[in-house]
Amino acid sequence: MTLTELWTYPIKSAGGIQLTRSEVELRGLKYDRRWMLVGPDGALITQRQHPRMRLIMLSLLAEDDRDALLVEAPGMPPLRVPRQPEGERLSARVWNDATSGQAVSAEASAWFSALLGTPCTLLHMPDDDARAQQGKPFTSLLSYADGNPFHLVTQASVDELNTRLARPVTSLTFRPNLVVSGEVPYDEDFWRLIRVGPLQIQVVESCARCSVLNVTGAGDMTAEPLRTLARYRRQGQAVQFGQNMLQGLPYYQPGRFLEVGMPVVVEQRDTIPNPSYE
Repeated sequence: MTLTELWTYPIKSAGGIQLTRSEVELRGLKYDRRWMLVGPDGALITQRQHPRMRLIMLSLLAEDDRDALLVEAPGMPPLRVPRQPEGERLSARVWNDATSGQAVSAEASAWFSALLGTPCTLLHMPDDDARAQQGKPFTSLLSYADGNPFHLVTQASVDELNTRLARPVTSLTFRPNLVVSGEVPYDEDFWRLIRVGPLQIQVVESCARCSVLNVTGAGDMTAEPLRTLARYRRQGQAVQFGQNMLQGLPYYQPGRFLEVGMPVVVEQRDTIPNPSYE
């Protein structure tokens, strides 16, 4: 097996950026979910409430640029997001998790508020934020990701799902960080430890899917593919697709990279599938 695609999503629930190489940090790929939009109450804003967020397109700028991101959307002027936020530190929530963030700028918040038609603030997670998993038998520092630093899908599983759908989906539908080639659909359910190139990565839980899967590239909310997945991928209350992972101790080493084309080897597997934790 090989690593065939690598994705990062700097602004939570906005567009993804396809990479060929990325530095790996404890919180996940560099830049992944380090920004998010919140409402006046500090709660995160996602495609669940605002499917138009799917239309937000992001580009990473050069490391020597004073800005980190170029943000674009239909009908809006381009927005450059600075590496060093100007605003105050604010309390925020990722679902039930208390966290914090630094307001990026008045310009950025006005831009997103105009796009979505609702008041919102763009936050950046400072390096000293200590958000981590709660109520799970493993732990790692987190960005603004829902629950784990890395998410993986296999192309074989995406291809199998497409045999059941009238309108095929792509791997990007599932917002993975890693896409891996493979021959057996859903074999990843049983992986516990994998090696991608030089990195050992722990596979810790199956991903419980939500309605974000149903947002089309045009920013419309539909019923598929979640409806079809629910018919054959339900475990308890969770509809599962893909695996969540972390690079915790003793496996983490700073300064490591993932690169498309690296070999992927399953080093530990089990006979029962990974659970989904609440």
